[in-house]
Amino acid sequence: MTTITDTALTVRGLDVYYGESLILRDIDMDIPRGAIVAVMGRNGVGKTTLIKTIMGLLRPRRGNILLNGEDITGQAPDLRARAGLSYVPQGREIFPRLTVYENLQIGLEARTDGLASLPEDLIYDLFPVLADMQ
Repeated sequence: MTTITDTALTVRGLDVYYGESLILRDIDMDIPRGAIVAVMGRNGVGKTTLIKTIMGLLRPRRGNILLNGEDITGQAPDLRARAGLSYVPQGREIFPRLTVYENLQIGLEARTDGLASLPEDLIYDLFPVLADMQ
């Protein structure tokens, strides 16, 4: 069991609708600091809806989202991004003329904590296929 002090992201009782259609029902999760997490499932089960809701692009009807113990449920997406959350859309919803590495870097430019770039070796350690594409 994780505690609030070692949990980076907490989701509690999240219900998300599109119109009157319930898409996510009573979602709970805790993501520990430093964890790498994959949200997996077949098409249409709510993966993108969950991520967009965590980022503030969609509003839940019920539930809470906490980042480092602070409730961010009502915060705008730009405030969540400044706090360290990011969302990389699938397909061509990103900047199509930039490389994958450049797309990752551009998301850091709004940060105010001094981390304005990532070392290339870290990127390639996390995503080895990018090194192969060089």
